[in-house]
Amino acid sequence: MLESVQQKEPPSEFVDVAERNRKNQTHGLRRLSHEDELAAAREAWASVQCVEPILPSPLRSPLKEELCYRSPLKDDPCLSPKKHLNNSSSSSPAKSPSIKQPPQPKTHLPSLSAPPGVRITPHTDFDEVWDFFTRQDMSDAMTLIKPTVEPRGLNGLFRSIFGPKKLKAELVPERNLLFCIAQCQFDNNEPLHLQMLQTVYKVLTATAIDCPRYGSHWDLIGFQGTDPATDLRGAGLLGLVQALYLLTHDPLLPLAREVYQLSHHPTCQFPLMVLSINVTGISLQALREGHLNKECNSRGNVRHVLNQFFTATLFHIFWIWKTECKTIKDSGFIIKDAEAYCKRNVKTVLQKLQTHLRKYSPHDEDQFMDGEML
Repeated sequence: MLESVQQKEPPSEFVDVAERNRKNQTHGLRRLSHEDELAAAREAWASVQCVEPILPSPLRSPLKEELCYRSPLKDDPCLSPKKHLNNSSSSSPAKSPSIKQPPQPKTHLPSLSAPPGVRITPHTDFDEVWDFFTRQDMSDAMTLIKPTVEPRGLNGLFRSIFGPKKLKAELVPERNLLFCIAQCQFDNNEPLHLQMLQTVYKVLTATAIDCPRYGSHWDLIGFQGTDPATDLRGAGLLGLVQALYLLTHDPLLPLAREVYQLSHHPTCQFPLMVLSINVTGISLQALREGHLNKECNSRGNVRHVLNQFFTATLFHIFWIWKTECKTIKDSGFIIKDAEAYCKRNVKTVLQKLQTHLRKYSPHDEDQFMDGEML
């Protein structure tokens, strides 16, 4: 004899609604529609209160405030009650509300390091390099320098009478040190020399990884050949130091970028570092002939005046090259004329540079001319 199969009790979430439907049907009332059922379920679901578990004090977690029961309809308005009611695998929303989990701790990715064989040398600047040279023994180089022009014949006599004023005695050691730096040659065994070279390359090319010491890539910034030390022989390390000054002094960086961009122009291109080294030679000769003495005496400084004159002369050449669409064939005449003009008009070329820098930032331009932050 077959056992009678007992009818299973309907799920708890439908008990109230089903009971009301039977009562309504008994009394001849209208059966609840599907929309009414959803509305009733929504009302019951929204009435669920927030329940916070109370743990014994020894086990109380500092994240207790984050562990609470909340209505998913309140937490996320995009959730539909129909989704919960039609999901037979889930338990009753009224009896088993979802639990808002505490936030997970953020996972910090490990810092990336350079791959094996790749070097990233930090940048250096003019102040660091100047401090380095002031601590070096320059006795050997001091015997080789010629910081002034020896008066000879009638021209020497005329120059001594009507020529530039002499440099103040307290500024002579600083001037001589600049000429000593121009006598120093690049040394692969000196880390700061390599650091200067890498800084110049990486600032101009906007790269972070060190480049090889030798290679055709140096042509990108205007060196000739695969070894920049060959081009530096003309002005010694001072040629590299002044290029470093131009590229690491913030008020001048926009100008340096303009010059670098023009050096890669399809028709007006020129080797930038070769030009820069030539301008260093012009600056040294102007200092040797006394054309910068007046500015040095008035400011009580030699290295800043020399660097400013270097920048002003480079800007003078750049402006002519850009506005007159010069090419590499004109470089010899331009450099020769620029040297004569800038020596005769030191104050003028400094003022022209000041005017040009004003278009970047008046504040930066004032810093440049004051010489206090250079």
